Amino acid sequence: MRNDWLSFIPAIDAGYAPWLHDHGSLTRRIQQRCKVFNVRNLQAGLSIANRDEMSALNIPRQQHIYTREVFLYADGKPVVFAHSVVAAPHLRHAWHALQHLGNRPLGALLFSHPLVQRAPLRFKALKPSHPLYRLAVSASGIEPHRLWARRSVFSLHGAPLLVTEVFLPEILNLHPVS
Repeated sequence: MRNDWLSFIPAIDAGYAPWLHDHGSLTRRIQQRCKVFNVRNLQAGLSIANRDEMSALNIPRQQHIYTREVFLYADGKPVVFAHSVVAAPHLRHAWHALQHLGNRPLGALLFSHPLVQRAPLRFKALKPSHPLYRLAVSASGIEPHRLWARRSVFSLHGAPLLVTEVFLPEILNLHPVS
């Protein structure tokens, strides 16, 4: 898998740009646009990093990583698939809380800790052949010709955490709740 995430998006589907470019908490933004927000934890555990993740986290080949995959739901509909990856040794120190989130949002941890730093956002249109595309469409039941995704590396005490968010079409139906 090539590291072809872009620092800008040349042509984006209407409606997705505000979601992709927002630098604040995605969790908070979704919560402001629905009555009921929840997180469904798909899986969490150790695996081996793929090339794309190795590059983004600057970790060696065959490095064990901890992966967490969740769906963010707004009013009962999946709106985002989130894939978070950290090198396994960082679970004992900087990112130990990641293992205990369960069905709680990672955004609450990331945006409440004053020492967490965020690298610039990177973007990609995921095609059906991309593994994250396949995981993301598993909850929605629809398969668009592409899904927009963004990712960023968060650092705490020098330990990087890669967070990728894949936006499902239902995100376009969210509007501020009055």
